[in-house]
Amino acid sequence: MKLSLKFPPVAQGIVAILLIWLFDRYAPLYHIKFIYQSIVVWALIGTGVIVALSGIFAFIKLNTTVDPRCPEKASKLVIIGIYKYSRNPMYLGLLLVITGIAVYSGSLSSIFVVASFVAFITKYQIVPEEVALQEIFGESYAHYVQKVRRWL
Repeated sequence: MKLSLKFPPVAQGIVAILLIWLFDRYAPLYHIKFIYQSIVVWALIGTGVIVALSGIFAFIKLNTTVDPRCPEKASKLVIIGIYKYSRNPMYLGLLLVITGIAVYSGSLSSIFVVASFVAFITKYQIVPEEVALQEIFGESYAHYVQKVRRWL
């Protein structure tokens, strides 16, 4: 797994947003427009930003690393705040923002980008992080995994 922990999640999100734009511009399968589309877009993006920032602030509060490329540097298992509901709120927030942009584009082909983002970040970021956290925090992390879902 050469790509594991090598490609920062924010960069993955930027690539996904760029791909949504490219698909919308050059290969839209079908455009969908609906009456409350802008409200849905802003709700998704706003919720995504709040969720991601909540995750970051929890890490800062416990004074542990926020760098997702180096999970082995984690000094504390973060299970406070939003981490009671999602093991990956920063990635969930990023997913919500990307989904909001996909809805904004209205291009049905954007769904493939969103699904690819989920698959890629799960395989090359989340799973390797989980392995590292299991090694560092052992039984505490195993118990946390049983109680809290990966995404939501």
